[in-house]
Amino acid sequence: MRVKTFTAETTAAAMDMVRDTLGNDAIIVSTRTATDGSTSVTAAVEPATPANEDFEQHEPLVFPDETEGTIRQALTYHGVPPWLANRLAKKAAASGADTAALALAAALDDQFSFLPLAAQWPEGPLLLVGPPGAGKTITAAKLCARERLERRPVAVISTDTKRAGGIEQLAAFTRILDLDLITAPGPADLLDAVEGIDTASTRIVIDTPGLNPFDEEQAAVLIEIAKAARGSVVLVLAAGNDPMEAADLARAYGDLGANRMIVTRLDLARRYGGLLAAAEGAGLGLAEVSISAQVAEGLIPVSPVAMAKLILPHAEDRTDPPESTEATE
Repeated sequence: MRVKTFTAETTAAAMDMVRDTLGNDAIIVSTRTATDGSTSVTAAVEPATPANEDFEQHEPLVFPDETEGTIRQALTYHGVPPWLANRLAKKAAASGADTAALALAAALDDQFSFLPLAAQWPEGPLLLVGPPGAGKTITAAKLCARERLERRPVAVISTDTKRAGGIEQLAAFTRILDLDLITAPGPADLLDAVEGIDTASTRIVIDTPGLNPFDEEQAAVLIEIAKAARGSVVLVLAAGNDPMEAADLARAYGDLGANRMIVTRLDLARRYGGLLAAAEGAGLGLAEVSISAQVAEGLIPVSPVAMAKLILPHAEDRTDPPESTEATE
């Protein structure tokens, strides 16, 4: 799946950019209007299947008259664990929705919690946790950039003081955003830093080092950091992970307090089974996704419809037989 965001002065201009770059088959995932009036449109398109990839060579991905079969086949392609795929397909078929995409969206809405930070910022600081290399620092920068664009007060704290270049990477972004980067080498320092900020008026984003939740010592460090932060723990996890590994990781971080998930590197993945398996395995709310390492690209709130469109890019607009449908965009 190729995902890209286009920004222009008007919605029409952004849509023209989508068609020129991704073609008429592009799916609109989300749109956002900035405070300056410009519009950002995020779109996705399924790339041509490589000749050496044995993907449904003998039968089509979509059966317009069989909603459950269509969804089950798509979920299998994305590597969704069988028990979860079966549950979603049955819920979708029972939804009574007119289209496969809307039926899957209804099932996703019933199975998962969608808690975008853009609309539902939790009380207290936002603590970003996750395995090494998941993209926590870039995610912290993107969250701060969004708050600055929305002209809301934001403070950023980093506890990632031991990794070579950890502070420097985030500091480079905060300088551009005209923010002071607060460092907290230990839990006590973090507690002091948080207590020195008026949380009633200022949103706090805390970047943490990549810690292994399966290691008792590292897990204990993360627990102490979370206690000191006294906020909401958000798991940052890269897309494209093996579904079972992703579920195990999510459960481990969930045991340490994580209750939401931000997915990074969605543009580098073609299969999203790991995303769903992780959220389901730990009961995490799906918050946002990132499709670029560029801070300016920002984060995209996740919704059931947007997720369904990514999973079913080729689904017909209606589940009735083709001869009884009218083409719609």
